[in-house]
This record gives sequence, C-alpha cells and structure tokens, in this order.
Amino acid sequence: MVTEMTDQVLVVEDVPEVRDWLVTLAERELGAQQVFQASSVDAALKHVRTQPLTLALIDIGLPDGSGVSVIRAIKRHLPACSCVVTTIFDDSDNLFSALHAGADGYLLKDEPEAEMIANLRGILEGRPPLSAAIARKVLQAFHPVNDTDAGLTGREEQMLTLIARGYSVRHAAQTLGISHHTAAGYLKTVYQKLQVNSRAEATMKAVTLGLVSMGDLATGGQR
Repeated sequence: MVTEMTDQVLVVEDVPEVRDWLVTLAERELGAQQVFQASSVDAALKHVRTQPLTLALIDIGLPDGSGVSVIRAIKRHLPACSCVVTTIFDDSDNLFSALHAGADGYLLKDEPEAEMIANLRGILEGRPPLSAAIARKVLQAFHPVNDTDAGLTGREEQMLTLIARGYSVRHAAQTLGISHHTAAGYLKTVYQKLQVNSRAEATMKAVTLGLVSMGDLATGGQR
C-alpha cells in the first residue's frame, strides 16, 4: 500500500459541503495525514507554492478560473504530486484538457459514493483513478492500434504494461532488472511515442494496444 502518496493532500473545491465530503474521504479512505483546502485557483496556487503536496483532488469549475491551471502549476512545481480531477463535467473538452495538463485521474462527483470510494482507494493500489464513464470516453477517443503502429520496442512494451498495471517506476525497474534511471528513460520514450502526458492516458493506450485489459485495471497490480 503506497500510503506516502497521500501524506499531504490538497482539496480544491468551491462548494463547502462537497469540499467537506472530499476532505472526509481523503482522511478516512486515503489515510491523509494533513488535508489543505482551497475554494479557488488563487488559494490553491498558494498551497502549491508552500506545501509539499503528494495528492491533489481538483474541481474543474472554480470561481476565478479552471482547475486545469492548478494541475499545470502542480506538475510544474511538484511533479511527483498526483492530480485527480473531481468534477461533475464529463465532456471531452474538460476531460482531455485535464489529461493533457497532466492529470493522473478523473472522477465524477455524481457517481455513487461507493464507486468514488473504490476509485480513491485505487490510488493507494497504483490504479489510475478513472470513473467508468470517463474510462469509456477515453477509450473511444483512441482508435485501435497495433504494436507496429505504436512503434514500441519489446522493452518499452514491458515498461508500459507494468506502469498500466500500477507499478511505480522504481518497482518496474526492479522487476525488469534495470536501473531506475534506465526505466525512467524508457517511460519517457513511451510517452513520446504514444503522444501521452500522464499515467492515465498511457494506461488507456496500453488497453488499446492489447497489453492489458480493463479487468487488469479493475483488480490492480503489484508495485
């Protein structure tokens, strides 16, 4: 269980009742040691600049702008911080804007609470946190491709498969018997070849390539 991912959590949500709910879920389901709260882009950016955040739950529609700008700032200043969108917007524009900005997951707040909890717990298990409806939308956006079209080498395919199954780069390196630096290099090349910017996008590509199945994502993998 990767509890260190959730030591310092930021919840960015402008509706007080929803913000309190997400804070409770972060503490109860993710074991967050400290939860910071923000109701606007400006307030969120102050936390990004001053706190060692490890996870951020970010709404898209905020009073002073889009949560996408918060994702970009986090990925620039705190690249190791996981960013998960929590929103009511399920349209492609918001979805892909968030993923291209570097979002690591995308959850719909209006899904049943049990599903939200399961998806949040998946963060601890290394699974890309995607609501079912969002996962289908992402899959539909990618035309089926084969290994030749992707242009991945055998080692790159192995790296992509492990990452999609929830392995960290460090544990993928150990599994493949290579250095962390070499594994990171492979992953960077995979991202470039597949033209993706996040683990969530890479995972969906791995599904379309036939390297993993949706069942693999549902059960999670080792790390």
